[in-house]
Amino acid sequence: MSDPSDHRPHPAGPGHLQEQEQLLRLLVDSVKEYAIFMLDPSGHVLTWNPGAERIKGYPAHEIVGRHFAVFFTPEDVRRGKPDAELLEAAEQGSSEDEGWRVRRDGTRFFASVVVTALRGPDGALRGFAKITRDLTERRRGEEARRNLAEAREAVRSRDDFLAVASHELRTPLTCVQLVAQSLARQTHEGQPVTGQQVERLHQLQRHVARLGELVSGLLDLAEMSRGALQLEPAPFDLSELVQEVAARFEPDVRRKGTALSVHAPGPIPGRWDRRRVADAIAAVLGNAVKYGGRSPIEVTASRDDRRALVVIEDRGPGIAPEDQSRVFERFERAAPVAHYPGLGVGLWTARQILNAHGGDIAVESASGKGARFSLRLPLESPA
Repeated sequence: MSDPSDHRPHPAGPGHLQEQEQLLRLLVDSVKEYAIFMLDPSGHVLTWNPGAERIKGYPAHEIVGRHFAVFFTPEDVRRGKPDAELLEAAEQGSSEDEGWRVRRDGTRFFASVVVTALRGPDGALRGFAKITRDLTERRRGEEARRNLAEAREAVRSRDDFLAVASHELRTPLTCVQLVAQSLARQTHEGQPVTGQQVERLHQLQRHVARLGELVSGLLDLAEMSRGALQLEPAPFDLSELVQEVAARFEPDVRRKGTALSVHAPGPIPGRWDRRRVADAIAAVLGNAVKYGGRSPIEVTASRDDRRALVVIEDRGPGIAPEDQSRVFERFERAAPVAHYPGLGVGLWTARQILNAHGGDIAVESASGKGARFSLRLPLESPA
C-alpha cells in the first residue's frame, strides 16, 4: 500500500526552479495579444516579449535599457504621467489606466495598462511588471456606435422639427386662405366693407406677420447651424429697444389676461447688432408669454461698468432643474408640443446671438415658482 505522503510536493531544487522559469518565459513569449515586460525601479525596460514588439513596434534590442516614458504621448510626459504611474504602483501595489500610447513609428493606439510593483522577500522594491493591451479597435467600435446613435438622434430631431415646422407653417397659411376666400366672396357679391371685414383684414395681417417670423426664424436657424452668424453692430440704446420689443407683445398679453411691466430707466448705449439682440429678447419674452400662464411678467434693463443686463421674469409653472440646460438646446423644450406650439429653437437662438456678441444667457427657476432669464451683453461688443 502506497504512502499518501509520497504525493506531497517536495521542496523545489535548483533544477525545478529553472524549469519553472523556463515555463514562465514560454508562457510570456507565447502571448501575442498583450505586451508583457518588466521595468527596473526607475522605469527602464528590463525584459520584452513578442506581444510587446507586435503592439509597440520596438524589437527587444532597441528598447531594453530605455525609459518607458517613450511609450507615452508628449503631453502626458509633460504632465509627469509616467512617474505618477510608477509612484501609484509603488504605493498602492498596482496602477491601472486606459489612455493613448505611442508606437515606435509615432502612431498612437488606445491602451489598457496595468503596472504591478515587484518586491523581494525583504519588501524592497525590485521593479515593476507592466501589461498593456491594444484597445484601439474596441474604442473605434465604441466611437462608431456612439456616432451612429448621435446620427440617429439627429435624424429623429430633424424629423420632429420638420413635423412641428410644417404644422406651424400650415396653421397660419390655412387661416390666411380661409380669410382671403371669405373676403373674396363678400367682395364678389358686392357687399359693402364692414367692421367684421376690417377685423378679418387685421387677422390676415397678423397671420402673414407670423408667417414672416417663422420663415425668418428658419433662415436664421440655417445660418446659425452652419456657424455662419454674421453680426452687424451699430450704436443704439438697449433700454429703448427693450421697450420696443415689449410693446410688440402687448396684444398677446391682453388676450391672455395677464400683465407685462417694463422697467428700463435711462439710456443703455452700446454697440451691438440691433436686429439680432431684438430677436434674442423677443425669443425669451415670447417664452414667458407662452409658458407663464396668466402670471405677470416683469422685464428690467440695467447696466454696470462692464455689461448690460436684461432680465425677464414670470411667475408661471417654472422649469424643473433637470430641464434647465436642455431648454437651450436646439429643438428642445420643457413642455409638450401639443400644449405649446412653436419650433423649439427660440432659447437656442437667443443663446447663439448672445454668445456671438460675447455675452450669455442663464436661467434661475424651480417647478411651480416661475422662471427668471438673464441676458447679458458686454458693453464693448466684439466687432
